[in-house]
Amino acid sequence: MPEIAKIKRRLIKYAWLGRWLVLAAGLALVIGLVRGLAPKAKIGLKLINPTINRLQSFRGRTNILLLGVGGEGHEAGDLTDSIILLSADLTSGDVVLVSLPRDIWVVSLAAKLNTAYHYGETKQEGGGLILAKAAVGEVMNQPVHYGAVVDFSGFERAIDVLGGIEVEVPRGFADRQYPIPGKEDAEPEAARYETVEFKSGRQTFDGVTALKYVRSRHADGEEGTDYSRAQRQQRVILAFRDKLLKAKTLLNFGKIKQLKQIAADSVETDIKPEVYADMIKLGLKLDREQLRTGVLDQGSQSEDIPALLYNPPVSRYGQWVLLPAGDDWNVVFQYIDEILYQNQG
Repeated sequence: MPEIAKIKRRLIKYAWLGRWLVLAAGLALVIGLVRGLAPKAKIGLKLINPTINRLQSFRGRTNILLLGVGGEGHEAGDLTDSIILLSADLTSGDVVLVSLPRDIWVVSLAAKLNTAYHYGETKQEGGGLILAKAAVGEVMNQPVHYGAVVDFSGFERAIDVLGGIEVEVPRGFADRQYPIPGKEDAEPEAARYETVEFKSGRQTFDGVTALKYVRSRHADGEEGTDYSRAQRQQRVILAFRDKLLKAKTLLNFGKIKQLKQIAADSVETDIKPEVYADMIKLGLKLDREQLRTGVLDQGSQSEDIPALLYNPPVSRYGQWVLLPAGDDWNVVFQYIDEILYQNQG
């Protein structure tokens, strides 16, 4: 079928997103460190039984929202820079990752998707995750069962605890408008920014450098796009995961203790202790080779990939936003439904 073929081309185009599975696994590990899970022996006994029966699900899938925020010391620190939905089949371990642009207009909020967490937090403590999950559910026409928010500043500190990370930079770039925290209103305007530059090749990043690498927005050319920034985030997270799982890290109890504290300060989740064991079982089921990915985007004429989103004139909402193609949310809903359930009978 032509539509399925176009979906497959879209999946191939964004195959790099597959490695975000590592983020989910790493996040589960961090959450485990934060909460202590439960007595190790009890967890071990539960894991002997592979049945998953306590996780919320819809049509056999559990959906988990992963959010990244700048955190304290960064301008608009509670706006979500990264928005990714992980959907996992509880039986087969089939995994789908869908990346959502922050500028999607959410009708019920009359605001962009990346503001949902902020507005929820202003209403009540813990309301950020509740509203962000509801907003993503509205955009995708799917329930979002669980969520987690990672503070990038905590991630920065964790990288330093590990002694830095090794990152392969495929394409160098310079950003001459990288905002300096705390100088948002400085005069002259040029004093608000610094120039950050990265050469291509393998290099060691400390936490500050890694955060600049993933948050840069104003580079010239392709590196100035949100999609390239997402690729940079993926590289850093993979590098962090590789360093974290090295034996010399795992056997260094001093570092583990520091990482546990950072996680306690930097990760917020609504995953409750009673489902930790099932969450670990689900993580063990996930097969990276089966991973499928998707992105809500504006398509590609050169690759004959239809647009799912478009940006209307700024005058429509007074800001740059993304709406569904043809102003028809069913276009997005159909795509999400097909990518999530195409492997189910």
